[in-house]
Amino acid sequence: MSSSSARGRGNRRRGFPALTIVLVAVLVLALAAIPLVFLQGYSRGVETGGRATGQAASRDSALPTLPGGARVGSGQDLGTFVENSTGSQVSFHRLSDGHRTGTATERFARPALSLVKLYIADHVLEHGTLAEQYAAIAMISSSDDGTASELYEKYPDSIGETARKYGLMSTRGDERWGYSVTSTYDVVSFVSQLMEEDPTSPILVAMAQASPVAADGYGQDFGTSVLPGVIGTKWGWSDGRELHSSVSFGEDFVVAAAVTGSADDLTALVEEQLTDEVAAASR
Repeated sequence: MSSSSARGRGNRRRGFPALTIVLVAVLVLALAAIPLVFLQGYSRGVETGGRATGQAASRDSALPTLPGGARVGSGQDLGTFVENSTGSQVSFHRLSDGHRTGTATERFARPALSLVKLYIADHVLEHGTLAEQYAAIAMISSSDDGTASELYEKYPDSIGETARKYGLMSTRGDERWGYSVTSTYDVVSFVSQLMEEDPTSPILVAMAQASPVAADGYGQDFGTSVLPGVIGTKWGWSDGRELHSSVSFGEDFVVAAAVTGSADDLTALVEEQLTDEVAAASR
């Protein structure tokens, strides 16, 4: 065996420990990096995908269910609802904990009467001139039909746009505002959203400062306005006085009712159905 061969084998033998050390070092670094990669991936999941998924699930579960299983905001056409112009309706919402109760008919579309002026006013307050905005506020307090007709003529999409904005699935406009439809569920949802966004909204203030007598001479002192703790109310009635409705709010509740019958019939209905709920929310 030559001396050069011996030296080569010796060098290779001496190289084995060095190579082993390098491999061990690489393995240790790789193992140490695994927790860092895992934690980084977990952090991204919490900050983006995880949280977004949770929000989507929360929003979907919070959407109110309509007859037939559809949900508000699910993309269902606004025309998909049941019209029920003769049945009584009652809806109640406690703001502090989201508790809701109502009649089985509360989501059925029925003549909106002057409650629809709330929807017109909301649109005008966002898109109208300053003079129109003041007129819309006064319209709510006095329930002025002439002002409603003028504003609706200029903003014929106001009811439909407000319905889309607030997810009011039983609400739709017509060529004349007086033929529009809504439900007690929708108007309670609308006022509740105003309360949650701005408790001093001009619409709510106008309801709180309603005239004792409307522009057409009809008294505004019936229905949900008689319940304890009420701060503001909007009333509605048909020309023939055979349909009546109202929506009211207090510090922690919103309530609405509608009947085929007189103003006294509406008052009797809400006193029977809602006094205990409203009293509990007012305590």
